Amino acid sequence: MSDRWDTFDRIWAKGMNGKMRMRLMEKVKIRGLEPTEENCRDYWMGYIRFYMNPVTGIGRHVNPRKNKSFMKQMKRLRNDNQTGRRSKGTKPYKVGRRNSQKKRPIQRRK
Repeated sequence: MSDRWDTFDRIWAKGMNGKMRMRLMEKVKIRGLEPTEENCRDYWMGYIRFYMNPVTGIGRHVNPRKNKSFMKQMKRLRNDNQTGRRSKGTKPYKVGRRNSQKKRPIQRRK
């Protein structure tokens, strides 16, 4: 993790004309955020995620650890990123010793 942090520091230290810095700032602008050093670092580290407001249907790119008021408005917890997997009905772990690639029904005892 500190490698990515150090890499970002090197990118940002190259100045306003650095190609990678300009690309990061453009990507942050596209996501509707202000292209500051803090927002660019959050994007580079992977902290910024897309959240859809279920009531209004409007989506925003947000760092959930810094935008607590927006997350409370959406009634989500800070680390609530597993709801999508649970709603599909898939198990997060392998059940029994059954090979999931084989498409055969489970044989039951009579």
